Amino acid sequence: MAKLVIGLAASHAPGITARAEEEPQEVRSRVYRNYDRLRALLEEARPDVLLVVANDHVTYMFEIIPQFLVVTADAYEGPPDHQWLRIPKYKVKFHTDLTSFILAGLLERGFDVAFSANPLLDHATMNPLHFLASDREGGVIKYPIVSLLTNAFVKPLPPLRRGYQLGLALRELVEQFPEDLRVAALATGGLSHDPGGPRWGYVDEEFDRRFLGMLTRGDVESALKLTPEEVLSTGGGSYEILNWVVVWGIMRGKPATVLDYVPSYNIGSAWAYWTP
Repeated sequence: MAKLVIGLAASHAPGITARAEEEPQEVRSRVYRNYDRLRALLEEARPDVLLVVANDHVTYMFEIIPQFLVVTADAYEGPPDHQWLRIPKYKVKFHTDLTSFILAGLLERGFDVAFSANPLLDHATMNPLHFLASDREGGVIKYPIVSLLTNAFVKPLPPLRRGYQLGLALRELVEQFPEDLRVAALATGGLSHDPGGPRWGYVDEEFDRRFLGMLTRGDVESALKLTPEEVLSTGGGSYEILNWVVVWGIMRGKPATVLDYVPSYNIGSAWAYWTP
């Protein structure tokens, strides 16, 4: 049977690669060092597959906005804006057997998730994979992935509680998968930021530290009481904490270890991990 070997969470701020020189060298080094620390933890866990929980930036589709979407493709090459992001165009393989098992299992458990075989994975997925899972030379992501995209931008937004419940179901399905696989989970995004909004550049450090405190204490209930309105009051992109909450559910509410928090690149960037 498959088993969950580690959970990770990290910012996916595009500026970290696209506009790296905007921050002083000391900040840049600190940011990159935190990705290196997560990469080392991931490699130590020796995963066979990486379950990535990221969000759509309304680049996937405009006419229909799914709250949760599972990518059912075999392979992908991207991101499409890799030159702007200043990262390679990576080849990604999907673990189709685990993806199909998870998709069917979620439907059986009452999660009416959407699915698509035509992925468009932007910096939300690809920037963290660049830092954590690339071969850094050949333009390949080292692990096959299962890709789950959330709606963190377009109202009405899924409640954080629903994201947590989804995470619990994902953990159950991973552990029921009959193949002997080591699975790592990765949440990307956040924390507070207001991309393209009136407070672009503002970071709500008080909110970010409060949320991270909930993570480190394992205080799931306090986190799940946060409403979309409360979270969005800190910035239009701040609801990306939904991705963190999904992986928190995958880790069954265990306290996280927060490696660092660095307000940088107009975002409250943070890095954390859970052991199973």
